[in-house]
Amino acid sequence: MITKPIKTNIITGFLGVGKTTLIKALLAHKPNNEVWAVLVNEFGEIGIDGGLLNSASDAASVVIKEVPGGCLCCAAGVPTQVAINQIIQQAKPDRLLIEPTGLGHPAEIVKLLQAPHLQNIITLQTSLCLVDARKVSDSRYCNHDIFIQQLQIADTVIANKAQHYDEQNLPNLVNFMTALGRADTAIMLSDNHFIHASQVEQIVALLNQPSHRAQMQVAAAKPPSMLARSAEPWFMPQVGATLLDNELQQQLAVQGYVYKTNQGEGCYSYGWIIDSQQHFDFELFMDWVDSVKSLAVLRLKAIVITFDGILSVNMVDDKLTLDELDDALDSRIEIISDKPLDGDLLQQQLFSFY
Repeated sequence: MITKPIKTNIITGFLGVGKTTLIKALLAHKPNNEVWAVLVNEFGEIGIDGGLLNSASDAASVVIKEVPGGCLCCAAGVPTQVAINQIIQQAKPDRLLIEPTGLGHPAEIVKLLQAPHLQNIITLQTSLCLVDARKVSDSRYCNHDIFIQQLQIADTVIANKAQHYDEQNLPNLVNFMTALGRADTAIMLSDNHFIHASQVEQIVALLNQPSHRAQMQVAAAKPPSMLARSAEPWFMPQVGATLLDNELQQQLAVQGYVYKTNQGEGCYSYGWIIDSQQHFDFELFMDWVDSVKSLAVLRLKAIVITFDGILSVNMVDDKLTLDELDDALDSRIEIISDKPLDGDLLQQQLFSFY
């Protein structure tokens, strides 16, 4: 039984901007007497971020639930409502963090969370949007409806990766926010992967403030000179597109891997789940990563079981970050591109490395 509303925060941002890194840092600074839950959604079909968050959390006081494939707001919000209900019943959390995919429509999630049947269960608090201010001058981002919408619903914008900015990047972001009619939105600079405890504690404190944007409707009209709507169609995943757990296990048992693709909002994903019995050669796998890097993809992320240990890989804008994990149930690899790729060839090359 829920005796008080669950404090709920939406954390948005485009692909690879650092949402999962921030959530890991927030979980590390969670009050000891609270139970937190994280609802994470990925554009790709296989789900990787949940595993990364699980590796950094205390299982006794943090519950991670993942909804892979598409965006949480699709199919009339059914994935969101089912996932929230499960979290409420299983965890009864003090706080719920919702991380939509970088290609998800956050304004629709806000509307869902304000539904009458959730009013006494959820209280919306500060929504955060992470943004790389260098992207504001890139038409692929500043003209993209979802990029715009993420900034519009934010109570606070975190200008991440600030260590790489030049003198024009931050003023460009401020001007862009003004053009969106959001000149009053607070902007916080962040760098170095949220390793500064004082800044993370400041963000944790922000989470407790009420959301001013949650009561506002996202404006339909946007300045046409800057904000032409993307011509790409609204992505609606097919019902049953994501395999159920038992079906997934059966497929893994039969062929040793699962290959899944997705398409929407002008992007394409290619993902693999590979049985834990298959171990990769580290050097050969990194050769494959380099070959993917040469394709100028938007994002590559992976949890890979190698002969030398469990490897975490994150590549954004050709910048590669490697880490070591303690545990993994299987290997998972996801590529997101703004152009179609030869998935069969990528798979053939990948599978030659174990």
